[in-house]
Amino acid sequence: MRLALFLSVLLTATVLIPMTNPVSADTSDEVLVCCDASPVELYLLGSDSQRKLTPFISELGDESQSIAVESSISSQESLGRWMMPDLWQGDIPSSTWTFSIAYTVENAAGVQINATATVNIGSKSFSAQTDPGSSFLAQGSGSLTFEIDVESLSTTGTSNIELELEAQAIVFSVPGADAKLEFLWGSEDDASSLEATIPLLDILMLEPEIEGSDVYLGVRLDSPWGLTTLALAESITLRVNGQEVTGDPIETASGDTVRVTWTWSDAEGGVETIGVEVELSFQQDQPSLKGSASFEIETFDTGGGTGTYYPPDEPLRTDGGGSFLDVDIRMNLDTDGKELALERVTTITVDDEIAFWMRWGMDHIGDDNPALSSMLRAFSAGAVTDEDRVSRFIEPVELSEFERQLVNLAPLYLTAGLGLDSDELLGDFRAFNEVKIEVDLNGQNAVINHPVTIRFSTVEWIDEVQMKLVSKFTVAQPAPLWKSFTLELEASSTFTTSLYKSSLRESDAFEFSVSRMPWGDKVTLKGEGIDQNEEFSLTVIPTSNLIHTPFVLSILTLLGTIGAFMIGLGISRNRQRTYLYFEMILIPVIAFIFIFGYPLQFIGGGLLMMSLIWWITAFASPRLANGITRKKPVHPQIPCPACQVMNAVTTTERPHRFACDGCQRTIKLVA
Repeated sequence: MRLALFLSVLLTATVLIPMTNPVSADTSDEVLVCCDASPVELYLLGSDSQRKLTPFISELGDESQSIAVESSISSQESLGRWMMPDLWQGDIPSSTWTFSIAYTVENAAGVQINATATVNIGSKSFSAQTDPGSSFLAQGSGSLTFEIDVESLSTTGTSNIELELEAQAIVFSVPGADAKLEFLWGSEDDASSLEATIPLLDILMLEPEIEGSDVYLGVRLDSPWGLTTLALAESITLRVNGQEVTGDPIETASGDTVRVTWTWSDAEGGVETIGVEVELSFQQDQPSLKGSASFEIETFDTGGGTGTYYPPDEPLRTDGGGSFLDVDIRMNLDTDGKELALERVTTITVDDEIAFWMRWGMDHIGDDNPALSSMLRAFSAGAVTDEDRVSRFIEPVELSEFERQLVNLAPLYLTAGLGLDSDELLGDFRAFNEVKIEVDLNGQNAVINHPVTIRFSTVEWIDEVQMKLVSKFTVAQPAPLWKSFTLELEASSTFTTSLYKSSLRESDAFEFSVSRMPWGDKVTLKGEGIDQNEEFSLTVIPTSNLIHTPFVLSILTLLGTIGAFMIGLGISRNRQRTYLYFEMILIPVIAFIFIFGYPLQFIGGGLLMMSLIWWITAFASPRLANGITRKKPVHPQIPCPACQVMNAVTTTERPHRFACDGCQRTIKLVA
């Protein structure tokens, strides 16, 4: 029976298309379902001795690498060599590979080039030379392309792919003083590459694990890139009977092998046969890698386990896309005797793969398994017993031990475990006078993918020097741990302390504001969807110097404003004050300068400018006559008999003759 099944599987595998291998897996713990050689684009990276080939476009940088030729070449010379080590074992079919490298020609009409591109695969070598029609590179930018015919061969898993570009002759046409030919690679703008057909990895399906009504379907990825395969590939999906399995899978790794396990909860109950298909999108512009298998399973209506696969090995902290991170920081500056005391409450909430890893680690606290990472092995058992450990739930004693030991292990745990720089986020633990750590499981103590919150409450005495309240705290990782993060910070002072010269540097991705009231300063910083590579730094000078404190500064500002206006009133004692009163509109400007937290120099400068304007206006205002404002006299008016223009009668003398303001005729008044 086993022999017949084996022959049936073997026959099926030989006749189906290379990229999709449906097989029966009823009697095997794991089944190879994919993959034969497939098309892939290998990008050129690196400079000098670090040049390499990679299938992951996300490894391309922002800046291009290059090699420049500034004079003609008349003998063979190597322009560059790139290598991809440990090619996956399998068969490479006969095909044509395409090598394309970007170039620019400057200060010359063009370049005549005779070049060769060579691909070495193990002991085999394949080459192509420039065609006569493409050997002239015109001024400007373009791509030099080679079509390389590769014969079929087999690889053992230790073979390398080596690509070399050589020039036999380079001649500049009408060169200028700084003529140059430059080849570029390694960036999104200059994504030079080698299009090849090679075996990339093996995909194996594991025998389903049943827990009540839950079915755990595992897929193993074997490749020369290990975790990077999962981290940098486009996507991986699993379908059961044609329907995609939703929910976040659990990822674990052992050496270069990555296991991805989904939880399927739609079983009908009892014995049934299911068809399972996995699809890995390795590169966006290339065909997906697919494989399928059928399994006979038996489920039971007992409610299942926790609804999430509980791996025996330490789960991965990222699936390559990264988790979400929320950081909330509340600070208060006060005085403790003669010292400045900074109180902080920093709340970190994590989700997705990081949250699952944290929960799994708390359930293994005190586990002496040498395969665990150093971050988890750093925790001792304490009061945790073997009965508490690995129960799929976080017991109160495990949570208590985790909080207690984290007081000493927080810098290691945050930096090495969560990819967060504890000094930039929380401050120096060695400088804290008080530390309190609380962990909130957010209503769920099972080891599942559910948010975890850590709250750090710290107090430290600080000096009156410039310090960072917070700065870039995410640590760069080969596979990103964080997809993005949200940060909300609020720092406040009392009426006797000040957050002086608050400044956000190096970033415009945040909303930043400073406000001041007589009872204290407030600094706020907010940002959502911030990239983990965003550079930023929030600096401040904490001080209790009276002249900078909000209460004293508000009194000085008020007294300065009143004093300047009173002086203006004194100067304009015998003058009109209409314009001076109008210029009281400058008072809100000074108020805004104070409220928006500008330093003392700005407030002083604003007061000085306002005072000068008031005083100049007071000096320039018209004088009063005998202390009474001169009023224009009011005279009776009569109409001109000829033109009807009204004319003022300015005297009581009679007879009185005067010219009409309209027609200039003489008007005579006799009574």
